[in-house]
Parts: sequence; structure tokens; C-alpha cells
Amino acid sequence: MLRIVSLIALVTTLTGCTTLMPRQLWRHEKPAESKPTPSPISQLGVALPAMKPGDERELNLIAADEMAKKGYWKEAIKHYKDAEAMAPEKAKLDSQLAPALAGAGEYQESLLRYRRLMEADAENSELINNFAWTLMESGDKAAAEATFRRALAIDPKSERAAVNLGLLLARQNRDDDAFAVLSTSIGEATAHHNLGVVAIDMGDEQRAKHHFAKSAASSQTPKTSHDFLAALDTKDTSVR
Repeated sequence: MLRIVSLIALVTTLTGCTTLMPRQLWRHEKPAESKPTPSPISQLGVALPAMKPGDERELNLIAADEMAKKGYWKEAIKHYKDAEAMAPEKAKLDSQLAPALAGAGEYQESLLRYRRLMEADAENSELINNFAWTLMESGDKAAAEATFRRALAIDPKSERAAVNLGLLLARQNRDDDAFAVLSTSIGEATAHHNLGVVAIDMGDEQRAKHHFAKSAASSQTPKTSHDFLAALDTKDTSVR
């Protein structure tokens, strides 16, 4: 069976929320009589400046941001939660923890934090898109579909919400509905191409051939549609 190579313009993301940028730590001036404190080494192998009281929270935020960038979700979560616990009087780190928790598969807590974010920013289509994606990954397809459509109602030009909704519908074998959403956002040829790729991933090669043939018939078709179609016609398993 052929497997996925690429999805053109079908990018599923959890990056709609803003994360904290690394910030410079203040260096603590030691009294002359005290012994110098060696700079600690972070988990990333980077030497960090000597700390003063309160710097531990900043250190955890920097480490968490770096871990999240690399997809080390569990490590990022630990550092974010440690930082959050160090300053309970400050705002929760929901915008950092919601996507990290989703990345780690901890969907219920992720959804709780997304809901809290949306209470403060109810019309943010990117935030709603990310919430919908987490609903989809958690297995709640009906709620995910309704939420993707809510994001699109707020911002009809949101490509990410459109392609994520298209992916959700295609995974349920609702190709007509998926095509209606995708073609409006990314064009008919690319929509058929992506439906073909989803069909391959689901093991339905006949359905994939149908969509790649539709895509290949267009002057706007991605070149890879022809490659997939040729591979399906010849059972060429080198295209993976």
C-alpha cells in the first residue's frame, strides 16, 4: 500500500497561540567576600548566567520555550508548570501550556486551558481553530467540526481552519463536504490532491486514484499528483 509523501497546503497546526520569547536574565552582583557561584548548565547544554532570587521562574520559561520549539512536550510542560507554580499570583500560562499539552496527548487539560483563553478572546479564529484541532485529536469529531465552522464564520479567509476542517471531513469519508471546503480555500486541483493523499493514508487506493486523476486533469495541478497517479497505476511502491 502506498503511503503519504506530502500534503500541499494541508498544514495542521497548533501554533495559533503566542508563546513567551526568551528573555535575558539579570546578572546578580555578588558581594566581594562571597564565593563565586558557577553558572548552571541548562538541560539544553547552554551555560546560563548566575541567578538571583526570582530568576528560577525565568529560567524555567526559557527552558520550556526551547523544549516546545523542539517538540519535547512533556519536558516543556514540566518547566511551564514549575514556572506557573512559582508565581501563582500571575496569569496562568495557558497560551503556552494549551498547545504543549495537546502535543503531549493530554487533551482534557489542554481543552480546559483553551476554554479559559477563549473566555478572554472569544472572537479569535486562530485560537478557536487550535481548540477545534485539539477536539479532533481527542476524538470528539462532532464538536471539532462545529468549532472549525465557528472559526470560519468569524474569519472566512482562515486557510488553516478550512484545511483542518477538510481533513476532518475527509477522514470521515465525507469527500463531497471536504472538497466544498477545501476548493474554496486552496483551489480545486490542490483540494483533490489533498483528498487523494488522505485516501492513501487511509488505505483506499481506488478513492485516491479518483482524486489524483481529478487533480491531474487541471492545468493548476501539483506535479506530485501525476507522480502519485503513475505510482498507483503501476503499483510502484518506491513512492512512499
